[in-house]
Amino acid sequence: MELPSLDKQCSAQDCNQLDFLPLHCKCGKTLCSHHFNAHVQACEKSRFLTEDELKKIGNIFLCSYNGCTEGSIIPLLCERCNKHFCVKHRHLQECEEKSHVALAAEKEKYAAPLRQFREAKACVDKQLDSKLVEVKTKGKHKDMAHKIQLMRIKNRATGIKSVPIPDRIYFNVIFLKEGNEKATAVFVSKQWSLGRAIDAIAQELKLENNNNKRNEKKLRLFKKDTKEIVSNKMSTGLQILLQDDILINGEDLVIEYIENDCD
Repeated sequence: MELPSLDKQCSAQDCNQLDFLPLHCKCGKTLCSHHFNAHVQACEKSRFLTEDELKKIGNIFLCSYNGCTEGSIIPLLCERCNKHFCVKHRHLQECEEKSHVALAAEKEKYAAPLRQFREAKACVDKQLDSKLVEVKTKGKHKDMAHKIQLMRIKNRATGIKSVPIPDRIYFNVIFLKEGNEKATAVFVSKQWSLGRAIDAIAQELKLENNNNKRNEKKLRLFKKDTKEIVSNKMSTGLQILLQDDILINGEDLVIEYIENDCD
């Protein structure tokens, strides 16, 4: 006896079907699945309008884009020219009324923060360069000079991302090509051997590496200040070179192709 209260009776004429999952029309009527589609097509509030019927509607909005004939009963107005555009042409760049001044202002809004960052970075780099030259010129406080150099190259150094940050050591590596110096900030792992570090540096600088081939010139690292080779023993660990002050974190190194017996 309680079941009739759980379902709804179809509103279609001559249909007495009770439906536990009735469908509701926008006009408020409840229908079974058998009569719902036919009712929606006839109902003024729910039926889908054909293209011809849309053209007969007096307040239809036609797209303002040149050559577009799309129409809509819902206005999509441009914020700049207040004209209607269809979904395809409603984007800002399609608006024919926007001025060059408005475009420039729009671009400036996004370009200004990036420009300000670059200007601030250039100012800091200039101050660091000045401080570094001053320290080196006086010949004092070498530790401070290395700290300044290290701070400068850390933010732009490239290397193998899998190297843990605590293991990273940084160098400003210079390669001489056709009489011009190209300096690149790189990081390697202090857990590596010298040979492994040279391989990684060659990869970052995109240099041909023949260190594993006989009768070919080898890539070696040199101290920029003293012109001395870091070591000819590729198995030497970087940790040892750091402990013996042969290498200093953040210093300038030169990488060159040399013969095996070059010192």
